[in-house]
Amino acid sequence: MSHVGESGLGRPKTAATLAALGLLAATGLVCGAVALRDPTVVTALERDAGASPAPSPAAAPSSSVRESSSAPAPEPAPALAPAEPEAPAKAPPARAQAAELESAQAAGSAALGSLAQRYPEDPAVLRALAVAQAREKAMAAALLTAQRLFEFAPEEAGNDELKQIILRAANGTPDLALTAFDLMAKHMGSRGPDLLYEVVTAPKFGDWPRDHASTRLIESSVRQLASPALLVADDLRRLTDCPTKAMLARVREEGDIRALHYIKALGTPQPCRGHRTRKCLRCGPLQKELRATASAIEKRRNDKAAAAPPAASAAR
Repeated sequence: MSHVGESGLGRPKTAATLAALGLLAATGLVCGAVALRDPTVVTALERDAGASPAPSPAAAPSSSVRESSSAPAPEPAPALAPAEPEAPAKAPPARAQAAELESAQAAGSAALGSLAQRYPEDPAVLRALAVAQAREKAMAAALLTAQRLFEFAPEEAGNDELKQIILRAANGTPDLALTAFDLMAKHMGSRGPDLLYEVVTAPKFGDWPRDHASTRLIESSVRQLASPALLVADDLRRLTDCPTKAMLARVREEGDIRALHYIKALGTPQPCRGHRTRKCLRCGPLQKELRATASAIEKRRNDKAAAAPPAASAAR
């Protein structure tokens, strides 16, 4: 029993001795390796250990990488187009010399037609051509020449000679009259509706021209060209009853001598229906407003006449 106990107690001592010898040997190996290491290799290993590890090819790309790869590449900015050179100012149209025009006028419409081909935008040449054509009874040609003139010289629509030619054509054959009415309604600005109204109201025109001109005056395109003074006069002309106070207020603001004609007629006693000698006022309750309206129109006419320059000074 004592022999067994002693051997059992000796085994731990032997194991401890062996462990100490192993530790000593391992320490010796480490110290030897340190003594024998290559400084260059150690430095490279330490540098690689401190650097960030590169992502492996199998690693999933981050969200920012996915977004940048899926976004379309920016389009290159378009090249600036070279600035276009400014178009040169249009030269004024050529004008005929006074001697040329006088010579052509003396020769007639054929010579003026040739001159118009040389000077196609000379208002004086085209005006003289239209007058010569009308004088030679070529009214349709005169109207076409006038239309051509109004296209690039709208102010010529106020020329008195041309106005008389157009009115004369309106009182001619139906085909010629229709051409004249179309010219008034589409190619003469606000002066065209004025001429249509003149056809309606002047006694020298027949029933057919008056009726046709009256129909053209209510077209929306014609009313857009007409002046406020003409519109209110034509509205008064078409009245079958007394005007309203609102309409009289409009006449006071916009009416001219054409509206004054109807206002004075409404304020003048007329023969009563069924009585030959007795006279009645058509719109008796409105007499005060009618007189005030007539006074306003007359005052405006007088003020305008006073402000206009004398004819002699205007000519100079």
